[in-house]
Amino acid sequence: METLKFDFIKVVSGGLITNNSNALEEITVATTGLKASSIFLLSKSLGWEQKLIAKTIGTTTRTLERHVKERKRLGINLSQNALEVARLSSIGISYFGDVKRWNEWLNTAHTQFDGKAPKEFLHTIRGRELIKRIINGLEYGFTA
Repeated sequence: METLKFDFIKVVSGGLITNNSNALEEITVATTGLKASSIFLLSKSLGWEQKLIAKTIGTTTRTLERHVKERKRLGINLSQNALEVARLSSIGISYFGDVKRWNEWLNTAHTQFDGKAPKEFLHTIRGRELIKRIINGLEYGFTA
């Protein structure tokens, strides 16, 4: 497994797991549910508005705020989405070098995304897969 310089899995899980944790540990954390407050911490770490991180994982800021207030953990689907976004961001920032350049790339229209910005596809599994595939392609040989 590649070692990533940026570990947003650790951020979003509150330190329970890292980029180097095994799949079973990640499944356990997702099943238990992430703290909603850690989603806001991830948002801040990435320089994203709370509305964007909420949309990206499939919820609203209001729902996240309610979970924080009630000290309620997120369900498995939202937790898995947040872990995937954290992992993808670790990969993206490791490739682009810093958060600013990662965000610039996410906000720039690309032909691989039918002339749209990659961030418009972050809320879907296939969109995140496409972003990861394109970053791997950039790293190993084709240009975007």
